[in-house]
Amino acid sequence: MKHLKSATAVVLLVLIPMTSARAGEQAVAAGPGPVLVPPPKIVSFHRPHDAWKVVTTIVLAIRPTTNTSEPVFRWTDPMYGKIACNGLPESTHDVTMPAGTTSIDCTYQPKVGAKGIDTFAYDAAFKNSAFTPQETVTIEVRERGLRWEFRTNASTITSDAPDPEALAEIPSIIGGTSQDFLFTINWQTIRPKRKLVDTALANRASVLRRTDLDVKDSLASQSANFLIETGVQSEAVAATVTDIGSVATISGSSDSGSGTTSDESVARRNMVLRGEFNYNAGFNADGLGRFVEVGGVGKGTFSTVLDSDESFKEAAGRVLQVVPKDRTAYKLDGGVRFAIKQAHEMDTTTLVNPNGQTEQPTNIENIFLFELMLRFDSSLSRLATDSTDGDSRRRWVFRAEFSPELGGLPGHMLSAIGFEVSRAWDGGAPAVKVTYGVNLSATKGIFKN
Repeated sequence: MKHLKSATAVVLLVLIPMTSARAGEQAVAAGPGPVLVPPPKIVSFHRPHDAWKVVTTIVLAIRPTTNTSEPVFRWTDPMYGKIACNGLPESTHDVTMPAGTTSIDCTYQPKVGAKGIDTFAYDAAFKNSAFTPQETVTIEVRERGLRWEFRTNASTITSDAPDPEALAEIPSIIGGTSQDFLFTINWQTIRPKRKLVDTALANRASVLRRTDLDVKDSLASQSANFLIETGVQSEAVAATVTDIGSVATISGSSDSGSGTTSDESVARRNMVLRGEFNYNAGFNADGLGRFVEVGGVGKGTFSTVLDSDESFKEAAGRVLQVVPKDRTAYKLDGGVRFAIKQAHEMDTTTLVNPNGQTEQPTNIENIFLFELMLRFDSSLSRLATDSTDGDSRRRWVFRAEFSPELGGLPGHMLSAIGFEVSRAWDGGAPAVKVTYGVNLSATKGIFKN
């Protein structure tokens, strides 16, 4: 999901290799004309004020050739911005390059308030020959917004394995597997920043070039994210469990069942609403490729059980009636986190703010996440612990999730496997939740302002 913030952007595209002709060789108008290699659609960003300079670097290329003539590049003005190529003034619209050159660098900047699709055209020729038909370059000027995505995963909450012959021994954790659905909004409130070597460039009236974006070396920066999540998830809740009888009894035999009642932790479907804020130190925080976040995290969750009080579960060959103690509950979490970001997130974009600092527009998806937290969980109240006066609501938690990207599928789809383990400070049975699956929804993007 990606939110974008006002700033100066530079999109870097693949450069076609360049070669040089021998010094002093004369241009010859021989052989076929150049073949244009236009770039794919370029993404630029909305420029709300003059103070924010949004600059996108675009490579205009021709296919490599054995022709030894000097290539000439020409370009038109875009409708909603301005463009300058090879360091020339914005009023210049053609340039002759040394023989063997296969590309030139241009910089595009949208007008203040411009958004949507912008275009310009370019063509090329070898010196003293005819120009090729023009190719159109498309630029999408995006508004800023909040990142959102819809995730689907399966969850399994594990179950103990008691002796089936001990009818009075109901499992201390009654497990289950179900499908989770989670809608997430992620607002990156602080992005990693690095200061320009020459901060005065941020106030320059002309378009910035990539060579203007040299930054000072820095070990770490800062990042912060605020998330809101809602959906349906399996969670362990405290419940009163009654042993109705064996499976055979329910199927028609004469066994009347033990009638044992116990307070246990049971996997139940919940509607959840969760808020999270994390604040981090970012290492190698240029946003190009992966970087690491190390910091603190706080979470608050409200949940309500969706399963009815008349629902039943099967465990250890017995049929159990499950009645949650509290149908609504809340959790409070606080702790530390370690995250490694995905490589693909806006790795072609650099922003420059009016203070002469570069920052990335967004990089919020994790390839790996580990959290160690303390939790107060009202949904697990009044459960047995190793201490007679223990409080089962106060718990320690650690969770980890690995989410490699599925590169062969559209939309940066992610597979996921992870787990969460929690246990009361005063002891007792741990609750283990395993998540796994593939997010095939491909529905993630930007909420526009």
